[in-house]
Amino acid sequence: MVNQTYGAVDWNSDAFGSDEKRINSKDLFLRLEDGQNIIRLVTQPYQYLVHKVKKDATNPKDFGQKVRCSAIHGSCAVCNTGDKAKPRWLLGVIVRKTGTYKILDISFAVFSQIRKYARNTQYFGDPTKYDLNIEVDKNGGATGYYSVQALSKEALSAADQVIKDNADLEDLKRRATPLTIEQLQKQLDRILGVENAILPGAKSATPVVSMSSDDDELEKSFPSYEETATA
Repeated sequence: MVNQTYGAVDWNSDAFGSDEKRINSKDLFLRLEDGQNIIRLVTQPYQYLVHKVKKDATNPKDFGQKVRCSAIHGSCAVCNTGDKAKPRWLLGVIVRKTGTYKILDISFAVFSQIRKYARNTQYFGDPTKYDLNIEVDKNGGATGYYSVQALSKEALSAADQVIKDNADLEDLKRRATPLTIEQLQKQLDRILGVENAILPGAKSATPVVSMSSDDDELEKSFPSYEETATA
């Protein structure tokens, strides 16, 4: 039985559990810069499950491409290789540097830090009520690459409220929806460069998807969403 969670989730959730409308992903998605990145969340997190597929695992410059897991539909070619789908989350945010709406694609390393603030209801609580600084230290290693700080609580400005009211929640939902078996196969064909591609080590049985909470990917080993979202 496949056990998956995808789509909008609550910050207090312990579950690591998802056809999308084409939008100019390169412009819509936020790439975190080295140093400070001050944002304001304007949506709940949208969870999805993802694999990383490499065309040439022996090539150190092949950092892989992200594909959403299709196991909820009964089969996933990548799961069948023994690879465990990992949870990630999409957030609608206001980028303070530009005053614009972006989608932020985060791993467990960032999600877990924001969740700590969300669960600290005495001092912080709902993370849409204050700005967050996501600091990137490219020399910080796996544990120090990302750090999140909550800033003082401030109400949204009128301009902020307009951005929040116009956040496309249906778009986030679509982007978090699992691929069908056929959609996944098309992506594998494109990545691997052959039709009806079968990944090395594929098994005939479909295993239960394990929702791993580790976060072993950094910027280069797990490229940003906009680089891998096209079908």
